[in-house]
Amino acid sequence: MQISTLRESPSLISAVVHMLHHEWSELPNWNDADVIRQRLNLRNAADAQTLTLVATGADGALMATASIIHYELGDISEREFWLGEVVTASEHRGKGLASALVTRLIAEARQRSIPALWLYTPDQQALYRRYGWQDVEQRDVADESVTIMVLKLDEGDIDVNA
Repeated sequence: MQISTLRESPSLISAVVHMLHHEWSELPNWNDADVIRQRLNLRNAADAQTLTLVATGADGALMATASIIHYELGDISEREFWLGEVVTASEHRGKGLASALVTRLIAEARQRSIPALWLYTPDQQALYRRYGWQDVEQRDVADESVTIMVLKLDEGDIDVNA
């Protein structure tokens, strides 16, 4: 397995769009492949603090992806950077790919001096708690009950209740 940024592997953008659309097309943010592509292009621009990682196999095929997203949920301004769009192809699940991508994104966030990463998940709380994420609240996002979690990356004060 090799991990790279989507900026380093632009030929994979169509595969990432397809993976995200296939996984979540019933949800509003992923029901239009063109909108997903536009979002990925902006997220991975040369001057962006955000990024998308891709994990590929020896044949170069996409196995998994994950991103740092600017204001995935934009209702609270203090919650600026989000870990999201973490997806592993079904045939590669259970091999630690998501964990490898999450670990790398945390390191990338620290390099970018991002003070905290936020995420929401309906069912992967245990995975993220292993990395030190803290539960903040339960809420509905796109008619799905999720847990909002935060990982503090610096020693500054982050209002987890913001």
